[in-house]
Amino acid sequence: MLNRSSLIVAIPMIMFLIGMGRPVVCANETKVQSWFEEHFVEFHNHDVKLAGSLLLPNSEKPVPAVILVHGAGPQTREQYRMLGEHFASQGIAALIYDKRGTGQSGGTYESRKPYENLVNDALAGVALLMQRREIAPSQIGIWGLSQGGYISAAAASRSNDIQFIVAVGSEVADGMLFYYRDNLFRRYGLPDTLRDVAEKAQLGVDTLFFNLQDESFFSTFAPRSYPPPEQYVHPAWSRVNKPVLMMWGQLDQHQPVGESILGLKNSLAKANNQKWTMIILPKTNHDLKVSETGELHRPSPGYPEGALKTMTDWVHRVINDPASVATMRQEGSAQPTGVLSKLKRYEQLRWYGNGTVQTILPILFLYSFLANTIAGVWCGFSRLFHRQNRVALLVLDKVITFKRTVCALNLLILIAMQIIVILVLDQIHPSCPIFLRFLPLLGTVSTLATLALLTALLLTAFHGSDRGDNWTIARRIRGALDGLCLLLFVPYMHYWNAIGYHY
Repeated sequence: MLNRSSLIVAIPMIMFLIGMGRPVVCANETKVQSWFEEHFVEFHNHDVKLAGSLLLPNSEKPVPAVILVHGAGPQTREQYRMLGEHFASQGIAALIYDKRGTGQSGGTYESRKPYENLVNDALAGVALLMQRREIAPSQIGIWGLSQGGYISAAAASRSNDIQFIVAVGSEVADGMLFYYRDNLFRRYGLPDTLRDVAEKAQLGVDTLFFNLQDESFFSTFAPRSYPPPEQYVHPAWSRVNKPVLMMWGQLDQHQPVGESILGLKNSLAKANNQKWTMIILPKTNHDLKVSETGELHRPSPGYPEGALKTMTDWVHRVINDPASVATMRQEGSAQPTGVLSKLKRYEQLRWYGNGTVQTILPILFLYSFLANTIAGVWCGFSRLFHRQNRVALLVLDKVITFKRTVCALNLLILIAMQIIVILVLDQIHPSCPIFLRFLPLLGTVSTLATLALLTALLLTAFHGSDRGDNWTIARRIRGALDGLCLLLFVPYMHYWNAIGYHY
């Protein structure tokens, strides 16, 4: 028999083992405990396996369900577990899953437009819910955060199985990344000149890899025109005719909330959809978490009281009493940020800043500057180890030596500029070391030297032709290419803010 001390030790262990065999317990924001079960599931988008968890309320009859769609970034189901548990605690099954290429899901991670694969992943999850006997097939909806809002709208516009949408922090107008980066650089205390470099680099990346998928080659050289938000028609939201609950944090620094509100209203009007509710929560950030400033990437105490219950109560009304759901209702407000007027400035530079031009130019510079640098080093070593061949340099030789020196300096600057572009394009932790901040000072010296060299080359070529110097065709071509690269390098330096004192 167990003595008294053994029993005291055994009781906690017995209770733990009993708890292991019971359903998961979750406390919702109203402090009422609800029971639900977690089922590990798999579903497929063609040959890509997606792994997730289905959080099922205990019920003798089929229950409503919602699939939770990720925002941007390599996210797993765990980022959405608390939200899924809240839905399950309120009698709504929740499917949370690992984004493709993350966690236990297969495929390759992706998080950029076009979102075709991500939309089909979400639709595959909806198909799984339709097959489960525990789920009421006519009561399935979709929830999306940020990028997931776009994906949710696209999925709902294609599927009659999706009956409602809950979207948080969704972008429904142009200028999101510009607005986000503006706030991000302010968060890290980086100057506007570096943010300008990042925006120009983003323009080049977008036009090189992404816009070409939907546009002709020559259209990437022409600036785009952006309609004002109240006239903007979103390609996915303008085809949504299901009830929509859209929520934003008033202090959102990821999305321009004012523009998104106007864009969503106009897009839903295009779809003749009046079944929408828009809520702007005060003192909350992009994720609807409590925040005094909305500052990016800061820890938060969590959702404000009642925020999650607002979502589940709305879903229950849509399912159980559709007539009671408000139409064209907005709570709270947010003023437009004016981000489009800033974005237009970069569009005007597209003829020069597009990806094609900004890829060709560095390749030309690298070829010319590297060849001249190698030639300069080779000649330097030759003169060092062959002292007997030393003779007074001719004017042309001095100009060539000057050219190779300037090209070596320009090569160094070109490499440093590429490093800076990579560092400032980071969308989570942009940075620039102190010593690279003074690159424009070196760039100013390089620009003045380049202009002096161009003048010297022009005079040398002019006087050389008068003397009838013997220039081979290959030498003329190399000289013309070097001159062209030097000439193009000056506006290139100006475009990338590499002329001045410091970043």
